[in-house]
Amino acid sequence: METPVYTWAYQDDPTVRHIGPTAQDFHASFAVGANDTSISTIDRDGVALASIQALHAMLEERDARIADHEATIAAQSSALEALEARIAALETAD
Repeated sequence: METPVYTWAYQDDPTVRHIGPTAQDFHASFAVGANDTSISTIDRDGVALASIQALHAMLEERDARIADHEATIAAQSSALEALEARIAALETAD
């Protein structure tokens, strides 16, 4: 899900810029809150926490895959070294 993020200024002080989603986009993306004209801080915080937890789970999964790949590479490197040693031993036996 992709929620657009915009910059804007309120009409009462156009010199101050803000950033974030519109209330309508936030409501459409997450279906939380009382309406689609405002974003409650509790909903914003809850969505942020859920997002952080999802990213953490993704990173843990990626770390596990990387660890598996590193173990496979280490095993293949050891096997290659053993094969190279056997080839070198055969070459010196000739």
